[in-house]
Amino acid sequence: MYPELTLSLAAVRATTARLSAQLRARGIDLLGVTKAVDGEPRVGRAMLAGGAVGLADSRLPALERLAVAGLGPLTLLRPPQPAEIAACAEFADRVLLSDPATAGAIGEHVSEHPVQVLLTVDLGDRREGILPDDVAAAAYDIDSTAGCDLAGIAANFACLSGQLPTVSLFQAAEDLLAEIAGLCDEPLLSLGGTCCLHHLDGYQPRFPTEIRCGGGPLYGYDFVSGASLPGLERHDPLLTAVVLECYRKPPPPAGATGCDALGHVPQVDLPADDAWYALLNLGRRDCEPGGLRPLEEGARLAGATSDVAVLIVAEPLAPGDTVDFAVDYDALVRAVTSPFVVKRFVDGDDDR
Repeated sequence: MYPELTLSLAAVRATTARLSAQLRARGIDLLGVTKAVDGEPRVGRAMLAGGAVGLADSRLPALERLAVAGLGPLTLLRPPQPAEIAACAEFADRVLLSDPATAGAIGEHVSEHPVQVLLTVDLGDRREGILPDDVAAAAYDIDSTAGCDLAGIAANFACLSGQLPTVSLFQAAEDLLAEIAGLCDEPLLSLGGTCCLHHLDGYQPRFPTEIRCGGGPLYGYDFVSGASLPGLERHDPLLTAVVLECYRKPPPPAGATGCDALGHVPQVDLPADDAWYALLNLGRRDCEPGGLRPLEEGARLAGATSDVAVLIVAEPLAPGDTVDFAVDYDALVRAVTSPFVVKRFVDGDDDR
């Protein structure tokens, strides 16, 4: 059945191994992030086999999938909402948060080992975390919380505002960690995400340091800089769709146009001349169309609605023919979470 998403576990394992080795040479660990694959245990296992020191995800159901599969240690990247507190205490070994009250609520549900807390600090991206001036007070409050251990500082880059990481920002995070290091058993600096890998030259970690990476192990590529990672080649998962019909059509007629059925201004790239229009069983409910790169020679994606896409092709296709797309990070996240997309994880010749 189609659409079908295919992801190579062997590629994830090999890429993670190369990244882990490169980072270890700098005294840095790699934490594998599985949120693009919704906590798929087979992908998490490949990352760990490649040298990741642990796994992380932003969604608790995904973290639970990894825990049930016996994988870990596990880090929750997003503070839990009140209804998730108990599950966080059960499945997360570590959690990134900044609110001492949330840490206190988690601690009340801890039955065995304390949950480690990485205090999130906002160094400019303006997504999550407290401001630097508030770090000491928050750290003291979290350290005083039963059931939670303060593990260190976490910072994130190039997400909400696109603020790029720099060596000076890494050092600013280290300065904050130095202020609270006495409250931690082994002070840890946790940096996110894959974009950090292009900005490590000249950086000498003063504390145990990790980088949280999802796109790196999955693609060997940094979507922030739009460049492959040093020593690696980009490899994309594939999304396969089936042709429903294919007709040769003229350009659209002149006339008034408006919003599409979703209330948006249509994002289409229609030919100016007669062309072959192939209708595919792939729509916005299945993936992000802007993240698809057709592998059919001479083909281009004209646009997509909720349930179908239109591919302009050089030669006519027949109903039932299939076409492949390389899938970027954004499209992957959407495809993995769509119930209409079949997921296939392959490991060499072993199709599992």
